[in-house]
Amino acid sequence: MMYNDDNPMKGRYSAGLLFLLLQALPVQAWQPQGNAALALGLSAQTIPEERTADGEPDTILTDVVYANGGIEWIPGVSTGLALWLWGDKDINENAETAQFDGISAAWDITLRLPLANGVGPWVRYGRHCWSTVVSGLLQPWSEDGCSPMRSAGFNFPLPNQRDVVLFAEYSTTEFRDIEADSIIAGVRAHF
Repeated sequence: MMYNDDNPMKGRYSAGLLFLLLQALPVQAWQPQGNAALALGLSAQTIPEERTADGEPDTILTDVVYANGGIEWIPGVSTGLALWLWGDKDINENAETAQFDGISAAWDITLRLPLANGVGPWVRYGRHCWSTVVSGLLQPWSEDGCSPMRSAGFNFPLPNQRDVVLFAEYSTTEFRDIEADSIIAGVRAHF
């Protein structure tokens, strides 16, 4: 029988063959897996020259706290919700040196190279909505908004722990015209 475009069996042989090949492959059952992370670190906020008294860009170093919860849907792909806290909660509106305080809530998508036990590199993209205050400037600044956040990191193994890893992360974002770069380290648990 010659194959032509009018053949009613067109495509059925290839779909059946693909189905048989997939059935022959060893497949591990994957269940979505929850995870939670907590980290501490430092952040540098770069204030543009037009906002400073001396006309020079200024950098403010602040503490940062990060908490995240998420679900790994398939190996190496997860989504999550996060909370970020930056700076000094007792900010002085009359300060002579620049001070930064902020909070944000975020969603994110993480792509991780799925190596054994969650170890290895990853990248994350998300969006966070924030509220920040900067004092000690020519004109104190307080604003709310939303902006993208980009991160890259690495998970490190813990001895005799399958479901817990240590991690280090670099993140970058903007609060309107103020750039923020953060380095954090913490612990992530899978459950």
